[in-house]
Amino acid sequence: MPGPPSTRSRSTSAAVVDAADAAGFQAYLESINTDLAAPLDLAAVRAADYEALYLPGGHAPMADLADDARLGALLAEADHRGQVIAALCHGVAGLLSATKEDGTFVFAGRSLTGFTDEEEKQGGLGDQAPWLVESRLTQRGADVRTGAAWSDTVIVDGNLITGQNPQSSVTTAKQVLAALPDA
Repeated sequence: MPGPPSTRSRSTSAAVVDAADAAGFQAYLESINTDLAAPLDLAAVRAADYEALYLPGGHAPMADLADDARLGALLAEADHRGQVIAALCHGVAGLLSATKEDGTFVFAGRSLTGFTDEEEKQGGLGDQAPWLVESRLTQRGADVRTGAAWSDTVIVDGNLITGQNPQSSVTTAKQVLAALPDA
């Protein structure tokens, strides 16, 4: 089971966010440190207990979630139930864990977006990544659709809502809210 999430120092640096936002974000993280220290065991989570599943971005999903069978089972259950499944940026890497009983990819043939190979290379981390999200999703059979690099691009395919990058976060969240049963 993956341990508590960590924040890369670059995520709160002045190069990424302004100083006020960085200080506020760091204070927020410290205020929820107890919750972060004890993440839920995905094996104990049931899709029926939630209205939506949301996989946030960051590189961690590539390392922690892309091959996590517990997440895969949860996503497959949610998709089978028609529940909202959303992923943003690198969070779409978590979708790779979802495999049907026959071994096929749950999201094969589905339209989605996520952090592009081009954005990974432009962001300066493409050479350090063990694999590229867009390429891996395409190899698994997803219909990956992308906008221009760093554009606000969101794809909705039934219950699956995906955002391309951080610039897509607000639009992705709005699409999730609109898709919820009580919206």
